[in-house]
Amino acid sequence: MADLTRLNIAIDEIAAYMKRIENMNLKTEKDIDDIRFDAASMVLFSMINKTIDLAEEVVKIRDLGVPTKYRDLLEFIRRGKIISEERERKIADLIILRNNFAHRYERITKKDLLKIIKDISEIKKFIEDIKKEFSKK
Repeated sequence: MADLTRLNIAIDEIAAYMKRIENMNLKTEKDIDDIRFDAASMVLFSMINKTIDLAEEVVKIRDLGVPTKYRDLLEFIRRGKIISEERERKIADLIILRNNFAHRYERITKKDLLKIIKDISEIKKFIEDIKKEFSKK
């Protein structure tokens, strides 16, 4: 039960991050000044980190394997028939962008930020896949 609680907490936290990004209303590069850039970057970074935490919980609860890197998490979840190959690739792409926040922040552009904001719909779909999996009896 504790594992499912952690899974639900991660889902709730991701939803809160999504709401914060949506409330920023960043649609074009003109909407993003330095302060909003930094704020949105931190929220997106945190959201993707929490998505990784969610993936770790799924792998643990379903005993899908022992990952050695973040990419393994998604592969294990796909092999467990919880997500599609396409979803695996799209979430993996977001994780790569998250790594850019962590290691190459000075290279992130407003255009990059807007692309990530657009692509967070993939995280919503990832969560839907997970909810569907855990609602099975």
